[in-house]
Amino acid sequence: MKKSLIAAVASIALSSGAFAIQGTNSPYTDAAGDIDPGITTGGGTLDILGMEVTNNATDITFTLTVNGNISSTDWGNFMIGISTGSTASSNTGNGWARPIQLNSPIGGMDYWIGSWVNGGGGAQLWNYSPGTGTGGTGGNWSGPTGLAGYSFSAGASSTITYTATLASLGLANGDTFYFDAYSSGSDGGDSAVDALANPNVSITGWGGPYTSSTTDDGGLGLNAYTVPEPSTYALLALGAAGLGAHLLRRRRR
Repeated sequence: MKKSLIAAVASIALSSGAFAIQGTNSPYTDAAGDIDPGITTGGGTLDILGMEVTNNATDITFTLTVNGNISSTDWGNFMIGISTGSTASSNTGNGWARPIQLNSPIGGMDYWIGSWVNGGGGAQLWNYSPGTGTGGTGGNWSGPTGLAGYSFSAGASSTITYTATLASLGLANGDTFYFDAYSSGSDGGDSAVDALANPNVSITGWGGPYTSSTTDDGGLGLNAYTVPEPSTYALLALGAAGLGAHLLRRRRR
């Protein structure tokens, strides 16, 4: 009973799409120390170690881990580029007009989360809106709007947590999106000092530029995530409940 429940839950997790297209699963990992020696690491805060992506029926949460104390060195900026295939058909820049692009199998970047940790911190959500936008690269981005949640926790390694509604990203159950996360400096012209999906040095100078794309397409790396269907939630809950009941009966014996 116990083994069959564990196997069922594991099988569901494997089929839920919580696996990066580059062959890693959530939490997605990045190599430590993959920043060019000519660029400061910000006390390690610009060195991305990984990201966990989770969701429930209404919200999606990204938890980024960096290799340094963001309270000690707080001038870094941290961003997430997302491609949902909803509007952008090619590389279209981003909501902060940084020299960063994203090119996925379903199109370019159409959502951008930009954040900072100094002065109490903050985060913005931008979406690609050609012809009607007033910000970002080419004036084609609309925003900023707030997230459902944003927080960070400082320590020897620090975490930065972003929560957005699925609706705000144009996502629904069963949708697959592509994404990458970036660390950067506080200057508007700074590029991706480190990129989550690339285990190697991303740029050799602050100005970049940098493009995220899949290794299958000859790029440097790009992750993917599929929002589970409601039936998956129910099966996971059922499996967890059954396993919990089994362990409780075993303990009583």
